[in-house]
Amino acid sequence: MQQIGFGHIWRDIVCGLLASSTTQVLLNGSPGERLAHRRGLRQEDPLSPMLFILVMDVLGLLFAKAEEAGLLQQLSRRKKLHRISIYADDVAVFLYPTAEETSITLDILQLFGDASGLINNVQKSNVYPIQCSEGNLMEVQSLLPCEMATFPCRYLGLPLSLHKLSRQQFQPFVERIADQLSNWKADLMSRAGRRIQVQHVLTGMTVYLAMAIDIPQWALDAIDKIRKGFLWRGTKEAKGGHCLVAWGKVCRPLQLGGLGISSLPELCWALRMRWLWLQKTDLGRPWASLPIQVPNKARAFFSMALVSMVGDGSNTLFWNDRWLHGTQIADIAPSLHKSIPTRIANKRTVKEALVNRKWISDIKGALTVRVLVDYLNLWESLSGIELQPNIRDKHVFSLAADGKYTTKAAYNDLFLGSATFDHYKRIWRSWAPSKCRFFIWLVAHNRCWTADRLAKKGLNHPQRCLLCDQEDETMNHLLISCVFTRIFWYMLLRKFGLHALAPQPGLTSFLEWWKGAAEAVQGMVKKGLNSLIILGAWKIWNLRNRCVFDGETPSLSRILQQADEERNLFGS
Repeated sequence: MQQIGFGHIWRDIVCGLLASSTTQVLLNGSPGERLAHRRGLRQEDPLSPMLFILVMDVLGLLFAKAEEAGLLQQLSRRKKLHRISIYADDVAVFLYPTAEETSITLDILQLFGDASGLINNVQKSNVYPIQCSEGNLMEVQSLLPCEMATFPCRYLGLPLSLHKLSRQQFQPFVERIADQLSNWKADLMSRAGRRIQVQHVLTGMTVYLAMAIDIPQWALDAIDKIRKGFLWRGTKEAKGGHCLVAWGKVCRPLQLGGLGISSLPELCWALRMRWLWLQKTDLGRPWASLPIQVPNKARAFFSMALVSMVGDGSNTLFWNDRWLHGTQIADIAPSLHKSIPTRIANKRTVKEALVNRKWISDIKGALTVRVLVDYLNLWESLSGIELQPNIRDKHVFSLAADGKYTTKAAYNDLFLGSATFDHYKRIWRSWAPSKCRFFIWLVAHNRCWTADRLAKKGLNHPQRCLLCDQEDETMNHLLISCVFTRIFWYMLLRKFGLHALAPQPGLTSFLEWWKGAAEAVQGMVKKGLNSLIILGAWKIWNLRNRCVFDGETPSLSRILQQADEERNLFGS
């Protein structure tokens, strides 16, 4: 710490923390005597990762010094790359397969271990050759005491491979997601509760892998099958009538009529596009000069949304980026752009292209009339462009309010142009419990198993509405047209002085009545009214199910009492 530049007061404080740390063992719930550590920190101590970074930074500096002294060869002639990757207790070191570099690496690790006490565990270490000859492998293997292994391997929980991962290599990841279900008591969870598990656990497990690897479509389909099965049935699979709403509609944002469960293809695109953004805006990343594997459609979307403002022109692509008056050259000169080889278009920067008009030499192929017209138009457009030395190019993600790329903003933007869900705020911004909101979401999509829908499927169903025994049962009749439910709504709303908003005879649409009632009030009263209507619809549906399956007789006083009891739970 002194070598890095920490003052003696700070060093004394850290030493005091290290010297005074203690541990107590709980025995039958009672803490035992304090055990002084004398050195080191308690596990999960907030200071531990900070000190670990300081110590492991020394290891990185040792390798950097060895490279500067010529003891280790540079990994790349074009750009200096990181030789060592450290995360917690996982360390990856890259070196050439020669006896000299192998011996020097072992000496550095031994020296660091003697000084810090962090000794390399040979039994847990492996050597992974990358394009090495047999002679080099034999030479390295004779010096290294650890096992020689082959790709793919796992590092930081990710499968690393020199080639595209096969179906067999992806399958364990899919199975690991499926194994999560056995630990959950799905039968005791409502669909609303399972929705939370699907989004924040099953989908969350996919995010980490999707950031680093382009997941194949078959794997996404297999994960979706698990997510869909758990949401609707609480198992790995769900078929036919168990899936009340099409999965494509479920995996849409709440404001577009979905359940807010992430759509995996769009989520993967948004996560992968993040690397393109960092490649443009953070040139200090060690991988910034490497090619990034991003699906073509995602790359095209990112190119459409990114607007570049040229400074020195060193980090903006002349042919492909949207930099010329907010447009791409392909928009101004489409025929000319087609005559540029892809390899050149993907590398030529604005700075390189404008110096001595080098962009002209990029034009290949036949010079047709359209190409010549585009050439003249482009020449005129470039006439007023001047580079600004020592000023970096600025990139703006035009679809974000602040101009900065975020995965959330990109994911939502992938649904641009979709029809909005009129009832989004009334359902999802109420005080009603999640299970009630989930039910009313099904009502909004007309996906509850009422008698009319059961009849279409040829299933057993009540011949008449069991609450009034007067008309055929539909969801709109059950919630608003039924004589029993109209009286229920009047009595329920009268307790809050809102009986004037109760449904009147002749109304045929529950959602239209709800919309009109909500528009008649403002502020917190509107939110309270929405919650009350959701509660009322939920209690009507529960009563209907008890009448169907338990043979219960409808009772107005009982349902009002149950509504009052559950309403009190809303506020508690």
